[in-house]
Amino acid sequence: MTGPVVITGASSGLGLATAAGLAAAGRDVILACRSVSRGEAAAAEIRSRTPDARLEVLELDLADLASVRAAAEPLAARRPQALLCNAGLQVVDGVRRSPDGHELTFATNHLGHYLLVRRLLDHLAQPARIVLVSSGTHLGPRRSMGFPAPRWENPRLLADPDRSSLDDSARSGRIRYSTSKLANIYTTYELNRRLRGRRITVNAFDPGLMPQTGLARDYPAFVRRGYERLAPLLVRAVPGVRSVARSAADLVWLLDDPEPGEVSGLYFVGRRPRKSSAESYDRGRAAELWDVSAELAGIDGA
Repeated sequence: MTGPVVITGASSGLGLATAAGLAAAGRDVILACRSVSRGEAAAAEIRSRTPDARLEVLELDLADLASVRAAAEPLAARRPQALLCNAGLQVVDGVRRSPDGHELTFATNHLGHYLLVRRLLDHLAQPARIVLVSSGTHLGPRRSMGFPAPRWENPRLLADPDRSSLDDSARSGRIRYSTSKLANIYTTYELNRRLRGRRITVNAFDPGLMPQTGLARDYPAFVRRGYERLAPLLVRAVPGVRSVARSAADLVWLLDDPEPGEVSGLYFVGRRPRKSSAESYDRGRAAELWDVSAELAGIDGA
């Protein structure tokens, strides 16, 4: 593979570690970040370990559809060969809206990535790979250490917190997060059905529970401190808990290694395809999400 790899949310956590791994492997990497200054700091950190790293930083706020459209134009001109939809957030301090008025978790974790993929799909240098970072939280509490299960609704309701069945509690915030990760899987499966012979693969990736990422940044300070102190122990002792470095290495493999090059439409946990939840295979929901997302994102035609 020779074209650049685009990574959303590349300024920290899993995105930064994956960018560093790809740069060390000699790939051109575009760090698509909400904050350019943080993106430049991340690029400097990578170059401190890989001086000849070929990196670009591009401003991209996934919660803002105008920002996604603006970023997609220069990205399309660069003809990327791989796209990692990694950025995500979890809101546990009430309900927030995006600049377009959509519920912020749905807007960032799903809708912004959906629009970015749609805008770049015809401009990828084939053979190309797309990976959407999902989460085991979509499997429900028995499979995700007590994290609440998704609560699927019509996508228009997921986008509008005033009409959704969820309230503004911290628990509802976590449900919105797991629901957005289910949306990532629906998008993966539906896109795979719509590729129509293109030399493009699309897969979902579950990085496992990673206590070293920034997803807990909106949690109370004492919770964050405890999480940070326990992280090394959890990684060593608890099945399903993984280090950022390990998950990043798996993503580098999925994006760049020849072995998974022809595999598409699967849900990966590490380097193994696994069954996602039973509800994630609902084709009707996936098709509806695709069409409603196109409407919300202002895309003509499905």
